[in-house]
Amino acid sequence: MQTDSWGAPLPQPPRSRWRRWRAPLIVLGVTIVVLVFLEHNYRLMQGSQTSPAAPPSGRVVEVLLKDATTDAPIDTAAVRFGDVPAVGLGGGRYAARAPEPARIDEVRADGYRPASMPARRDAGQVLRLVPSIVQGGVSDAATGSPIARATIRSGSVSTQSEPTGGFSLEGVSASPKLDISAPGYAGATVSVGDSTQVDVQLHQRELRAAYLTFYGVADRDLRGGVVDMLTSGALNALVLDVKGDRGYLIYKSDVPLANTIGANDTPTFPEAEQFVADLKLRGVYTIARIVVMKDDVLARNGPRAGLDVAAKDTVTGGVWTDSEGLGWVDPFREEVWTYNASLAAEAIAKGFDEVQFDYVRFPTDPGVDTRLDRVRFSQPATDESRPKAIAGALSRAYEAVKAIGGFLAVDVFGYVCWQEDDMGIGQHLETLAAVVDYINPMVYPSTFIGLPIEPSYRNSPAFPYETVFYSLQRARERVAGTGVAIRPWLQYFDDYPWASGQRYGPTELAAQRRAVEELRLPGFMWWDPTNLYTHGPAAGAGRT
Repeated sequence: MQTDSWGAPLPQPPRSRWRRWRAPLIVLGVTIVVLVFLEHNYRLMQGSQTSPAAPPSGRVVEVLLKDATTDAPIDTAAVRFGDVPAVGLGGGRYAARAPEPARIDEVRADGYRPASMPARRDAGQVLRLVPSIVQGGVSDAATGSPIARATIRSGSVSTQSEPTGGFSLEGVSASPKLDISAPGYAGATVSVGDSTQVDVQLHQRELRAAYLTFYGVADRDLRGGVVDMLTSGALNALVLDVKGDRGYLIYKSDVPLANTIGANDTPTFPEAEQFVADLKLRGVYTIARIVVMKDDVLARNGPRAGLDVAAKDTVTGGVWTDSEGLGWVDPFREEVWTYNASLAAEAIAKGFDEVQFDYVRFPTDPGVDTRLDRVRFSQPATDESRPKAIAGALSRAYEAVKAIGGFLAVDVFGYVCWQEDDMGIGQHLETLAAVVDYINPMVYPSTFIGLPIEPSYRNSPAFPYETVFYSLQRARERVAGTGVAIRPWLQYFDDYPWASGQRYGPTELAAQRRAVEELRLPGFMWWDPTNLYTHGPAAGAGRT
């Protein structure tokens, strides 16, 4: 307090209006800040727009979510009510403010199948969500044996069964349908509904196929003869050359490399896609044969695309050629793998059920002016590197084909059934079994000079049943439990004229077929390069 010279207090000036209202104004300001902060947090909890300009409008939706399989509250999932994100309130309760015209007709939670939003949407509403997973097993309907490597697909998600037949498919939608397929079996479609567990039994399907060559498929009479057998039901499958022994395609491919190297230059059957579609309407199973490493077009014309992928002759420095004068490509080159994988995927996209790779091996049969010891590759061809390269090529195609729902097969020499090594060509049975759906041994008796058993049946063309039965039995034993199916090529042609020249008629054909049926293998394919199946379907219609 101020005083005058006599010690008396000086009069105080009157208080200003500001000082009188300062404290109330401060309290009011703090209150406004708190209210704004609380309103902001409220909007975050309700999942609505956080912009201060947006007024708190719309419907408040609150639901208690529980796991349909355990009845436990769902507390850790990211949840949306239609288009609107919801906020967890604890104890399985989720809430959101849904502004108009937001769609809130379903509930989505991570790890669960979508569910319809109930009509009642208050705090007392309970909604039980089904996990977005289906588990189960796949087995043989006749034997009960588990089926390994069956493909289970629902929409865009898929998985494969384990050696035990068990599977677990995650990411399924509401009320999913499962498409189950396995080599050697008829496919099945199963409606799961709200279940998370399903066991499926598949029935074995016997495929009875004939083969049409690159030129044979374009011949109306040759094609018509095979179609007649398909129409009668004597056959139910067809193998068509898509890429023949020289590397040309029966239709114009959209794979860029095919056009650049000239593989599209001589399409013999451009209507192949429509032909396959017509066959599919009749229930015919279609197989696209693609010759892989024996590819004269790619070997000679690859440099047009900047790819020198030919197997080379160490003497001439040029393309190594076989006894037909045709060039081979280098099995180690991944550009070769990718090219053929792309053609395989394209064939499946055009409607084929399966792609069959032939000549997916290292070369044999040198020409008069070449030798096998003169062929050079991009890396040393050893007992380890050869099977690895062939498996790599097949694995790339397998991934491409399986991604769009097809099957992959590989043709192998008949003696591959018996040989424990890769025969110097990269074909090792157990290695191949891991990367394909079907192994097709070419068990033509005319290509055998006895079997490595006693008796050896050395004059093999005279023993069609024994040659086929024991070879396929051995192959089946070696790949048991892998999920791969053994489906052989059988001999429809007469023995070679420079050998016994033995005629192959209905008796010899029936003997081979009986061997396959007694082993309960999933079918066979008749091979006759002339495409003249003059003996008809050979011993009836077989199993269905």
